[in-house]
Amino acid sequence: MILRNLKFALNSAWQSFWRNLAVSLAAVVSITLILVLAGVNLLVGHALSQVLDGFRAKVSEISINVSDDTPLQNVYDFQQQLVADPRVSNVKFITKDEALARFKSDPQNSVLAQQIEGNPLDAKLEVRVANLGDVAAIDTLGRRWSGVDPTDPTNYQGDFVNRMLQLSSWLSLAGVGLLLILLVVSVVIVMNTIRTAVYHRRKEIEVMKLVGATEWFVRGPFVIEGIMTGLIAASIALGLLVVAYPPAVDRFKSDIGFIPLNYDPAFISSLASDLLLAGALLGALGSYIGVRRYVRI
Repeated sequence: MILRNLKFALNSAWQSFWRNLAVSLAAVVSITLILVLAGVNLLVGHALSQVLDGFRAKVSEISINVSDDTPLQNVYDFQQQLVADPRVSNVKFITKDEALARFKSDPQNSVLAQQIEGNPLDAKLEVRVANLGDVAAIDTLGRRWSGVDPTDPTNYQGDFVNRMLQLSSWLSLAGVGLLLILLVVSVVIVMNTIRTAVYHRRKEIEVMKLVGATEWFVRGPFVIEGIMTGLIAASIALGLLVVAYPPAVDRFKSDIGFIPLNYDPAFISSLASDLLLAGALLGALGSYIGVRRYVRI
């Protein structure tokens, strides 16, 4: 009985889709554009997350410069104090000679390295903080240490870190808001499409109701039609995004090479499942709402 009803619902949904082909294609195109925008929003959000993660990894590490007259034992004691701090994930001591070798090995410093006499660089403690929000506290701790270089205590850039945290929060909120708007628009489009199909089949529905058909027996084909519309639109949108994503990343990297952005095939797999699921759910929700009032009447 269940299989027979399911077969009837599938056949009825397919026939209704083709009977109202113009309206169905208009809905598919509209939902495809909306899902493309949603997919672009997710891809841009993922790209910005990659960029922010790269910058976050850099600014979550600060250097505490050691004064030249600080005893080595004091440096080791302070290093152990930092290692024991739960906010710190890693601490590395860099001697003056290692700091100078690093400076000379950087191609950007090749000209300046030839003009350096002696070793003017400080030894330093490179501290990586587990949470970006704790960088300021570790910076304060380092500045209060007796062995810090008073003329150049740390390389902490507080304004940049705070702006990055604010930017990350605002981008997340903006992305969620845009997705919600697109979801609402998609549901409305499916609702109008299904209502058109219901209107064309109103006499058939009336007959089925008169002979005792249940609400779900009447409603099922329309819900399946909505799911079908959503899945077709999601498949087209996914195909467009998969084709456009790699060249877009390559173009971005060639134009702005210093920003850490890479093609992520794992995210494409996640995006595919999200879009297909979203298309099916939007189609089901829109068709359910669109047909509910008419079926009860």
